[in-house]
Amino acid sequence: MTKKKKSRDICPRTRRVKKPGGPKQQGTPTPEEKRPRTAFSGAQLARLKHEFAENRYLTERRRQQLSGELGLNEAQIKIWFQNKRAKIKKASGQKNPLALQLMAQGLYNHSTIPLTKEEEELQEMHGGKVPS
Repeated sequence: MTKKKKSRDICPRTRRVKKPGGPKQQGTPTPEEKRPRTAFSGAQLARLKHEFAENRYLTERRRQQLSGELGLNEAQIKIWFQNKRAKIKKASGQKNPLALQLMAQGLYNHSTIPLTKEEEELQEMHGGKVPS
């Protein structure tokens, strides 16, 4: 039985640099600890966009094939697809029905998009409290 490799085993540059003195207490990594942003070539971007147009979600097998063909690791491809889906969702302004219900009850608002008039009215109507 072979051990499945983790993405960090495949691409060591995704590992964060360890500072002397043990693990960090809290907070975000400093710029020195972050790996550099991936600069995709024009050909890689064109191929990723084409694949995304064909299917917004990749199977593990297809991700592995693209990884070999494009010279990228699987994690880079997976994250590119996740980011592309998130960008489209954010641009469309569509909100999850559960998020809308919770926002109307004043229990949730993580949106970076301003509330619609309808959402504002629902919040005012319920005064931030759960309707009975």
